[in-house]
Amino acid sequence: MMFSIDPANLMVAPLLIFMISGMLCLLFYKRVDIQRAIVISSSLIALIAAVKLLDLLTRDGFVTTQVGGWEVPFGITLFVDRFAGLMIAMTALLAVAASIFSFSDRVLSARKKRIGFYPALMFMLGGISGAFITGDLFNLYVWFEVMLISSFVLITLGSKRDQLQGGIKYVVINFVASSFLLLAIAILYGTTGNTNLAALAASLADPALQPITRLAAILLLVSFGIKAALFPFYFWLPASYHTPPIAITAIVAGLLTKVGVYTMIRTFTLLFPLQQHYQLQKFLLGASCFTALVGVLGAIAHRDIRKVLAYSLISKIGFILWGLSVYTSAAIAGAIFYTLHHMLVNTNLFFAAGIIGKAAGSYRISEISGLYDRLPLLSFVFIMLALTLVGIPPFSGFWGKFMLIDAGLLAHEYGSVAIILITTLLTLYSMMIIWSKCFLKKQDVKGQQLLPEGVFIKQCYHMYIASAFLLIVTFWISFNPSWLIEYTQRAAEQLLLPSNYVDAVIQR
Repeated sequence: MMFSIDPANLMVAPLLIFMISGMLCLLFYKRVDIQRAIVISSSLIALIAAVKLLDLLTRDGFVTTQVGGWEVPFGITLFVDRFAGLMIAMTALLAVAASIFSFSDRVLSARKKRIGFYPALMFMLGGISGAFITGDLFNLYVWFEVMLISSFVLITLGSKRDQLQGGIKYVVINFVASSFLLLAIAILYGTTGNTNLAALAASLADPALQPITRLAAILLLVSFGIKAALFPFYFWLPASYHTPPIAITAIVAGLLTKVGVYTMIRTFTLLFPLQQHYQLQKFLLGASCFTALVGVLGAIAHRDIRKVLAYSLISKIGFILWGLSVYTSAAIAGAIFYTLHHMLVNTNLFFAAGIIGKAAGSYRISEISGLYDRLPLLSFVFIMLALTLVGIPPFSGFWGKFMLIDAGLLAHEYGSVAIILITTLLTLYSMMIIWSKCFLKKQDVKGQQLLPEGVFIKQCYHMYIASAFLLIVTFWISFNPSWLIEYTQRAAEQLLLPSNYVDAVIQR
């Protein structure tokens, strides 16, 4: 008889795997070797479970369950559709890559691994997975707090002065975001008596409630906008993301802002559909365009590779949320595709930055040169990632950007499409600054001498393996995008039919 897994168990498997792994790492906190084995094996198992879940969602469209058998809206609802399934799979994929990357002592010292890196990483991944599968607004707040605490531990790990300064800025602004979320929950609960997303969506369909709940919608926009680094709430990100070791920055940058993106897309398609809230839609359209422009201008202005990538991350958040603000099926499909593409490429660019930093001994562009001649493999990885980020065909960034721009033109958003195109050119310029200065410029004989690449790879092989792993996945999506385009289109269609979400949960 063929072995089968209950869909509900498959849905919660990544969450449980990460949380249990975090507990096991705490039990073996003095044995880094055992923690490493736990982390890589659990990440691989979570990835397998996530891929099986994606396959199930291809056929069934969604999976939902009530924890403990309680009826809606009294119990804890768990719900995964195609969008959530994609985000869970990408989280598990990045967990595998980040685990391998962190094994190198050249990017994360043995001391930092002994004082809590692996448990904090696993709990953060568990919090992220919980945010993707929860069907309740208050439980979303709980998972946000799990993410906030564990990511704060990661950012301040080692307790250096700049880390503490960046960590304090990070935790304070995210505490403010959580406070706005709690206020919104209080308003919605006081108005409808529910925090269950499906029950809320059914209640908020009543036009008479809109004047009361409009404030809750604004509070949710601000809360999730802060977490996603939307303009004008983005300032905390470049102030904190360059301070921790690059192994931590890579996974934090790749995942945390995307949780904010996910919750914004979920909220403003399910609870407050943007076609019914014109002013919010226009605000989000303008804010996303400013986010894209301000981010890329910050990337051009800075000369620390980590800050360039942090500001570039902000810019691409603008691209994604612009797709939400256009609010058509094609635009949201493009936003989902671009989100997945950027999670891969942004994380890998931070991996590449980590390799550059260890090879040259600095992240300052002015202090790095000669990489093309001495480290040709690293040069290939970086230029491929840079071209993918910019969106040069046929790489994955091109497909996502093409979907977004095509949707924008069909929606007659010509002005904002022009801003997206200008931002793309400026992104190319910011990446070419790094390429020309750090790679093509001949090495200064007075500067620090680079090791031969063969010797350097032997010292940093974990870093190269992690980067190569993500690059292979990126190439696979780039040269075989049709399945993902079709999947994201079906995911977008699901999102724009909130009644199906409500029926799936309430009539279960």
